[in-house]
Amino acid sequence: MKNNLDIFNIKEWLLTNGLGGYSYMSLPLINTSCYQSLMCVALHTPVDRYSVLENVNEEVIIDNNTYLLNEHIVSVDVEDIVTYTFQIKNISIKKEIAYAYDQNTLAISYHITNPGKKLQLFVSPELALRSHHEGNRHKPECMVTSYKDTINIIPLKHKELCISMSLEDSTFIQKETCKSYHYDFGELTGGTVSDKVVIPGTFHISNMESRSYSFICSLDLENSALNANTIIFNEKRRINSLYLGNDRLLKQLYKASDQFIVKRGDSHSIIAGYPWFNDWGRDTLISLEGLTLCTGRFHDAKDILLTFVHHLKDGLCVNMFTDQEPPLYNTVDGSLWLIHACYQYLLYTNDFTFIQSIYPALKTIISHYVTGTKHNIHMSDDFLLFAGSGEDQITWMDVRIHGKAVTPRHGKPVEVNALWYNALKIMNVFAGFTDNDPSYDIIAIKVKENFVKVFFDEQLGYLKDTDTDPTLRPNQLYAFSLPFPVANISIARRAFPIITEKLYVGRGLRSLTPDDPQYIGTYLGPLESRDYAYHQGTSWGYLIGPYIRTFLKLNHSREEALKLLDPLLQSINEQLIGGINEIYDGDAPHTGKGCVNQAWSVAEVLCLYQSLNKMQ
Repeated sequence: MKNNLDIFNIKEWLLTNGLGGYSYMSLPLINTSCYQSLMCVALHTPVDRYSVLENVNEEVIIDNNTYLLNEHIVSVDVEDIVTYTFQIKNISIKKEIAYAYDQNTLAISYHITNPGKKLQLFVSPELALRSHHEGNRHKPECMVTSYKDTINIIPLKHKELCISMSLEDSTFIQKETCKSYHYDFGELTGGTVSDKVVIPGTFHISNMESRSYSFICSLDLENSALNANTIIFNEKRRINSLYLGNDRLLKQLYKASDQFIVKRGDSHSIIAGYPWFNDWGRDTLISLEGLTLCTGRFHDAKDILLTFVHHLKDGLCVNMFTDQEPPLYNTVDGSLWLIHACYQYLLYTNDFTFIQSIYPALKTIISHYVTGTKHNIHMSDDFLLFAGSGEDQITWMDVRIHGKAVTPRHGKPVEVNALWYNALKIMNVFAGFTDNDPSYDIIAIKVKENFVKVFFDEQLGYLKDTDTDPTLRPNQLYAFSLPFPVANISIARRAFPIITEKLYVGRGLRSLTPDDPQYIGTYLGPLESRDYAYHQGTSWGYLIGPYIRTFLKLNHSREEALKLLDPLLQSINEQLIGGINEIYDGDAPHTGKGCVNQAWSVAEVLCLYQSLNKMQ
């Protein structure tokens, strides 16, 4: 089944369950990507995602005529839950969808307004039973048992799972069929193009009355008997409690922020982006202020910090938690962002006791960076940080193709050294109420003395990207925007207009200037083509954070800053309703690409929008 839809302009919606699972579909309920799934769960919370329910095929029979529900959509409401209204003749059917929080349970309520006509409903579940990253080459095999209005499904490749599915007051007609999917997104991006799902049979309600009917799909057998209306009510109440103010835009941002905060063991973490990213260290720690501190979720913030403190290794922060393998530690800036996030937590909470408890772990970061650790990370003779060797990809510009780093940035990256100075100054603050260690400030003074000498190019008027690379990139913004800026304001005044002219596009900042020979302005095509473009011109939404913070330090007004933020605010409902994309094309019209909802994009926009409103 081929869709022939403009996949970058079709609106989508997303529900999450706080465990890494999600429900993610297009508004017309047509699957255009292997990632779209009515119910996807995380087999090892919050990672190793497994698509359970691709979709449900819904038909009604009225006066002996058969109608497909998704061909009769009259409205879609994406708020705390997702609500579809279908109209066939004078019969109205409302379908409410919710994903139970902290459970692997999807709930759908069908509410019928039936003025006297006999109406039959047929619901056929389409089972994917696969990793959400790739389609099935063959029909997925499963064992199905049914009793009255409930079926239990055991996937033969995951026999430890038992999926319970029920439709209230129905009869299940067991008849297995197979359906093939063609994914337009995969065709455009070199990803999964084809897929096969299995339909074990059909739930049938022979004579619907004017009331609600509960459909449940659950991996939590103790919850499978719950009524959909109860789950929907609880989820509405939970989401409404996230933000109690009157600003509709801020409410959307609070709801979006909630989707990224997930359980990891007995603690919490942050999913970097939906639908395909796991929890990444750098993304989590950059996002922490916007997603948890700005929203008053201080306990979650503390949990998240502890998650990454407990996983420190050789002074390095986790770069990414993988699906099943040990965590990856290929990052130079993750540990520095961890120190920064701890400082932000202290500013919001005054929780000195917590900082004192983790201070010894933070000290190991500095000592390893001074003496040297993996990936050739060490403090040079000029007190600046050096990092990288071979084909390491340890900054946020981390693409590697055929084993070769696209933007290796070995040496002394500008934002890494801005973060290094910031971390030293923060550790000096922490030392003030712990062990009074004077070494942090001594090193910080030396770093500041040498930073401008190494990075500022008088002729160019901006900071080089590394000590040996004069390329104009947005990374230099962190030298001005962090709480402890390493470069003085006079340099910011010279660099900022150049950054604005060459890199700012409204929807974030380009990763490379268009007049660079390596610039790629459109993020499209097979994975290799997209990877080359990823950090070579593609615009990143989250970079609006350091950009506007620098802008404000140059004494510009709140109103001017809001105008710079407005293009990203306007994009919130453009692709994913209530979400902000990971990236945008560097070329106009700067179409949203990458993940449809990205943690640090949402976090930085929320943080800026809320702080700018408080400036009134």
